[in-house]
Amino acid sequence: MVNMFSVIINSTVIYWATALDLLILLAILYVRFDKKSHLSITLGQIIGSFALVVVSLFFAVILKLVPEEWILDLLGLIPLGLGIKYLFFGDDDDDEELDELLQKRKNKSLLGTVIIISFASCGADNIALFTPFFMTLSANNLLLSIIIFALNILILGLLGKTIAKIPHLHDVLEKYSRWILAFVYIILGIMVLLESGTVSKILSFL
Repeated sequence: MVNMFSVIINSTVIYWATALDLLILLAILYVRFDKKSHLSITLGQIIGSFALVVVSLFFAVILKLVPEEWILDLLGLIPLGLGIKYLFFGDDDDDEELDELLQKRKNKSLLGTVIIISFASCGADNIALFTPFFMTLSANNLLLSIIIFALNILILGLLGKTIAKIPHLHDVLEKYSRWILAFVYIILGIMVLLESGTVSKILSFL
């Protein structure tokens, strides 16, 4: 029971750490487009977010085939590195990137555009974070984690709509998202390295 609770908490924290940028973008999209377009935005976000989870699962399965498990656990260095990146260098200007993409695709499907936005917004970072996390889970816990991710993906769309109705709230989130991302990535990376025993194994070679 304790293990299940831990999976639920960890899955939720990991998802929302990577979803902050997308949440801000969704809020902007809901503001810019009328209510008739909101269904396309919601569906695009769901499809794009699920695609990230599927790609991460694929990499997790492939990397599990590598015989030396502790070497795989060095993937904990990825979220650690991402955390340091956010801490010292911040993040890209999401507003500018969103404007450029919307301009390029102004005559194309909004659904397809939002799918691209949902997948591309820190997509590499998300996959790099989800993959080592999925690799640490047993089959049952992995299934539970995917269910929790799915629920949070749905909640993200609803929260994006809510934020869009509150003036300037997405600006506040954008201001502090860098520090939240940095903190969660660094803590997660350290946890993966410690729980896997990778640190002790490396020290044993010294």
